[in-house]
Amino acid sequence: MSVLNHLKDYRVVKVSLPLLENRQQSLDAVAKVTTEPVFEVTFLPDQLKTDELNREEFCQVTFDVAGENKSIKAKISEVAGEAKLLLEMVDSFDHIQKREYFRVDADLSVSYWVIDDENPSAKSVKTSVNISGGGLRFPVAETIKEGTRMGLEIVIDSPEPTVVECIGEVVGTYDVGGVKQLALSFADIEDEHQDAIVAYCLAAQRKQLRLKVKVLGGVDA
Repeated sequence: MSVLNHLKDYRVVKVSLPLLENRQQSLDAVAKVTTEPVFEVTFLPDQLKTDELNREEFCQVTFDVAGENKSIKAKISEVAGEAKLLLEMVDSFDHIQKREYFRVDADLSVSYWVIDDENPSAKSVKTSVNISGGGLRFPVAETIKEGTRMGLEIVIDSPEPTVVECIGEVVGTYDVGGVKQLALSFADIEDEHQDAIVAYCLAAQRKQLRLKVKVLGGVDA
């Protein structure tokens, strides 16, 4: 089954757009297939930098389906307006195996360190992370081997402020939009901390649905 079958109705997606001078722009949007392999992507007003798009490079569109992360590599077919692009799918693939928990991209304060280091030193994640009740994925510059156990401190700001301290195990490294990402599974976490993460992800999911309604409210029929 084509991954575009999941876009027969509008779906909230994350789009990594290539800009001039080797820059990228990452935006939330809603996507819907028009005529395969072409699909439309609609953004919130005043976010899309149409005059800075590099149409020679590829876009990457990602979204979750039943806990499985889908990714589409696409080229820009047409700038259809100040807030809409038509993209043509070139390839599709899955980043990570099927997961039990709904995953969201989130701007959270996250620190990590290698537990077995002789003098563990915590590093802070400077960008958004991808999180679920089962694990975490975030950008890294260094190479960390699969199976490495990492100490984690995650500050959850809603629905209830919580500082999660737990242990994660590295399950893989993935390339997402040209950026190396480290994927960890929670190996040792308190039940109430896991519940706090799940609650946060559900709240973020509701926020995505509100975004979908807001965007579609400005789409011409």
